[in-house]
Amino acid sequence: MKKAALLLASLFLGYQSFALVHSLSDLTWNSWWLTLLMPVLLNLFVTGTFAFAGFALPTHRLLPEAYYHVRSPKQLLRWCQRLGVEQFRQFLLATFWRDRKQQAKYFDGTIAGVGHLDQESRKSEFGHLLPLLIISGVVVYLFVLGAVVPALVTLVINVIFNFYPILLQRHHRMRIQRMMDIHQRRAQRKP
Repeated sequence: MKKAALLLASLFLGYQSFALVHSLSDLTWNSWWLTLLMPVLLNLFVTGTFAFAGFALPTHRLLPEAYYHVRSPKQLLRWCQRLGVEQFRQFLLATFWRDRKQQAKYFDGTIAGVGHLDQESRKSEFGHLLPLLIISGVVVYLFVLGAVVPALVTLVINVIFNFYPILLQRHHRMRIQRMMDIHQRRAQRKP
């Protein structure tokens, strides 16, 4: 029942996303509230479409295993430092993720919980990756329509809603890979 409700919510938001994008060429961008409201709704609708689908189905498995492996952890760490991903994480922990029970559902602090954290980070990343790409395409469309300010606002919101969460999940997985490697080496040393 829960899966069906999540899939219905995903379909509803997908339809709303399509309807919103379809109406972009008819909009007149003469009010500041429309210039702000449309990008926020677009990001919420598109991201919600994939988030709800990801809660109901293992959509993250659509990408190959190799995609989720962080190949250049030092380079990723440099980019995360330059772009302030730690500050973004602290903001999330102070606002949306401040509830300890919610944090514990994601990671319980145990060795067994590391595997669960890995799966959750994959789900989260996939749930932001497709919206990032789709909304980036809409940004290009808005530029083509000549709606420069709405395009820029949509781009900024897309970076905050989708790009930063992707970087954060890759950063988590970089740390997860390191923990799993340490755990495997310790397990191999034991007689």
